[in-house]
Amino acid sequence: MRWRRVVGLACAGTLLGSSLAVSAWAASADSKPASESAFSLQTAEAWHELSKQTFWLTDALERGQGVTSDGSSWIFNSTYGLLKTSLDGKTVIKRNVLAIPAAISQQGGDHIGDISYYNGLIYAPIEDGDSYSHPYIALYNANTLEYTGISYELPLSLHPGGVPWVAVDAARGQVYTAQWSQAPVLNVFRLSDMTLLKTVTLSQPIDRIQGAEVYNGYLYASSDNSSKTVYRIDPDTGEVTAALDRSNLGSGVEAQGIAVLPTSGGAILHILEVASNRISVIFRHYAP
Repeated sequence: MRWRRVVGLACAGTLLGSSLAVSAWAASADSKPASESAFSLQTAEAWHELSKQTFWLTDALERGQGVTSDGSSWIFNSTYGLLKTSLDGKTVIKRNVLAIPAAISQQGGDHIGDISYYNGLIYAPIEDGDSYSHPYIALYNANTLEYTGISYELPLSLHPGGVPWVAVDAARGQVYTAQWSQAPVLNVFRLSDMTLLKTVTLSQPIDRIQGAEVYNGYLYASSDNSSKTVYRIDPDTGEVTAALDRSNLGSGVEAQGIAVLPTSGGAILHILEVASNRISVIFRHYAP
C-alpha cells in the first residue's frame, strides 16, 4: 500500500494507464507470497544474460506487465494498456493507454497479463481483480493496438486466480494458458477459434507463472518463485525442466512477462521484471 501511494503521487498527471498500473505491482507483491514447488529440478540449459535495459517511472509502468514481438518491434503492456516500440525498446511507435474493452471492463476486467503475438494480432489475457470470475483472451490489431472486437471467455474452472498469461504456438496451431498458483496442467486451445482441446498434466506443478512463449517447440515459462526460474515445458508430454535459474536477481524483484525474439547479438529470451524499488522495470536479454 505504501509503494502504491508513493509511486502514484510521483506519476500523477502523466499517463492514466501507467499511473493505474502501479497499483497492480504493489498489490501482487503484497498479496501473493512466493512459494517453491515441492520438486527440485536440475537446470538443464546454459542460458546467460547478454544485456539489460532499465526503464523508470512512467516508462516503466507502460512496460511493467508483459512483452511480445512481431519480429520488427516490441509490444509491451501495462495493467491497462499496450505500447509498441522499435527494437531499441525506447522509441514509441504507438500506444493505447486504456486498452481493456468496455464490455470486459463492465464485468470487472482490470488487468492485462503477459501478451503473445501471431499473424498481425496481439493475444491479451484479461482478468478481473480479486474475484477472478471472468477470464478472457482479447484480440488486438498489432499495428494500431486497437481492440478487434473479438474476445473469448475462458473456462473458469481452469483459471482459478485469473489468466496471467497466454502463449500462441503457431506451429501446432494451439494456444496455451495455465492457472497462476501451483499449475498442475497446461490448458491447450485451438488457435483458430479458442476451443479447448485438452489439458496436459505437468510432470511437476509450477507456481506463479507470469508469462510464457514458445521457442523450438517448447514453452518457456517465466516464474515469480524465489529463484525466478524459467521453466521449459514440453506441450505434448507435459515434461517440465528448469531452463534458467535467476536467483541472482535478489529479493524484492517481481518477475513478469517473457518474449522470444532471436537478435543479431545472440539473445533469444527477453524477460521483464519489476525492480525491488517498485519504480523501475528491467528488461533482460538472454542467449543460450
